[in-house]
Amino acid sequence: MNCPPLFLRLTISKTEGNGRFVLWLPVFIAWLILAAIFIALLPLILFIAVVAFFFGWARTVFLFIPLFCNLICNLHGLEINVEKKDSTLFLSFR
Repeated sequence: MNCPPLFLRLTISKTEGNGRFVLWLPVFIAWLILAAIFIALLPLILFIAVVAFFFGWARTVFLFIPLFCNLICNLHGLEINVEKKDSTLFLSFR
């Protein structure tokens, strides 16, 4: 089972000179806030699923939850590198 990423490393560097900025952000705090929001919205999600049952969309509503969790967990190891003429931006989920 994958676990969600705990840290985001943000690196901004200039191609000319020594300008480099590295920032580590604790993403696990965002996951705690997101979990609290999810728990608060759970009754609303269940109500929407009951209403969607009559239109045949209940399975889609219920499958959204594990799909979203799988998306969050698969962010672990994602690296994004954006280069411009004069600077580079690097994002890494760890």
